[in-house]
Amino acid sequence: MWIRLRLDIGWLDLAYAILYGLLPGKREIAVQRARQSWNGQDDFLITLSVRSAFDLLLRALQLPHGSEVLFSALTVPDMVRIAEMHGLVAVPVDTDQVGNVDSNSLRRAISPRSKIVVVAHLYGGRAPLDDVFSIATENHLLVVEDCAQSYCRAGGPAEPQSDIAMFSFGPIKTATALGGAVVRVKSPALRERMAALFATDPIQSRTSFMRRVFRFAALKMISGKWFAAWTQFVVKQLGGDFDRLINSAVRGFSSANLLAQLRRQPSIPLLRLLERRWRFYDFRRIADRIQMGKYLDSCLGLHHAESHSYWIYPIFVPDPVTIRDRLRAAGFDATCQSRMTVVTVADDSRNPTSSIDCWKHILFLPWYPDLPQNAIHEMAIQIRSQAVETGPPGKA
Repeated sequence: MWIRLRLDIGWLDLAYAILYGLLPGKREIAVQRARQSWNGQDDFLITLSVRSAFDLLLRALQLPHGSEVLFSALTVPDMVRIAEMHGLVAVPVDTDQVGNVDSNSLRRAISPRSKIVVVAHLYGGRAPLDDVFSIATENHLLVVEDCAQSYCRAGGPAEPQSDIAMFSFGPIKTATALGGAVVRVKSPALRERMAALFATDPIQSRTSFMRRVFRFAALKMISGKWFAAWTQFVVKQLGGDFDRLINSAVRGFSSANLLAQLRRQPSIPLLRLLERRWRFYDFRRIADRIQMGKYLDSCLGLHHAESHSYWIYPIFVPDPVTIRDRLRAAGFDATCQSRMTVVTVADDSRNPTSSIDCWKHILFLPWYPDLPQNAIHEMAIQIRSQAVETGPPGKA
């Protein structure tokens, strides 16, 4: 079984993580070294997670109750929950299959209460933002880039025009450190307010960090090809849901007391692990992943933009459940489920119809640089048995 989840971290890095959890150190030095390994600039903060960064931003802005946050329609549910916990209203902006924002939908979504637009770059692509910046400027909106899925080098990428850019190094991300995030803040005044609030938050405990290391080390152990097949078989025999088990296993935070969990400064061991990952990550893995993506594109007759880094590979098919079952029977752990969701509102006229339709037909393939070409070819054979909805070529 080629499981869909493989943590992008090696055993040597996990061993260093354990060592960092045991060794003493000075926090100021750990912060300085991590900052230098990112890009050496002074325009960003290192937070516990992207969710933590978003919460910190909203704490600093202190927006009036009932203000609206516009989200590109496909996002992580916790991002919407955080906005709502601040007394804000989440409003969706429709997107196409690859996450490009529909400019007309964005204009329709804007009201006098709109304050922020959050655009998530999806699947390893980069959504074009020229229209977003233009519309945001006209309407005095803050533009937030969620770059959690598009990381491909230390220090970026992000658009210089964006007010906020957030990068994640959570468990399932490229070059994971099992946690941690970078939030670049263009405005010095806003960045200072965020830093002052951040300094009052408690520091993540070493115990909490070590628990995460051992938890994900165990998950890495069971994600091998044969162990994964055995685990899936056992879960099925016990009447469990393998998809739900996997999604639960990689959750960074529980639903209860979410804000209390988010409002932590990274521990010294996490800062050291982030530094190590930014300094020594083998970026050839991303190059290999891109070559895999281009090969599968050619097999399926699909197209992605040249800048796409193929963090994951979703396809859109008329009957994703049938294709999922066919792929699983062939040994590929495809899934129709995801930890993301489509933002909706009670008013049907403002709902993102394109995003909702895409989400009904999406299928996620197992995807990581360790997949051999013959496995990718076999997946393509199984998928071609049912027509792939190509839609308009996407840019990323």
